[in-house]
Amino acid sequence: MLRAMGGEEREPQPNRRAATVLGWLAGGGGALLLNFGLYHAWGTDYPVQPTSFVLFVVGAFGGMALADRLGERAFRVLGIATGVVFALGLTAFVLLGGF
Repeated sequence: MLRAMGGEEREPQPNRRAATVLGWLAGGGGALLLNFGLYHAWGTDYPVQPTSFVLFVVGAFGGMALADRLGERAFRVLGIATGVVFALGLTAFVLLGGF
């Protein structure tokens, strides 16, 4: 379609959106794990709700920016990072009596 309009023809990038979503999940999830650790280190006076919101948003946007910066490698790298963050979160949940 771009060729008909006089522009360059580009190949579609199907993993681009998936990499962005994985960056969002890995960044936001990692930030929530960091907040969880800070809560346990700080104690009951730690402001959990506002810091959870702020750190999740910062982590999600950071992960999306990382997905843009990594380019073609982003899907593979952020897929692994999302799996690691999920495994760490699930492990912390189970070990600390979440079930």
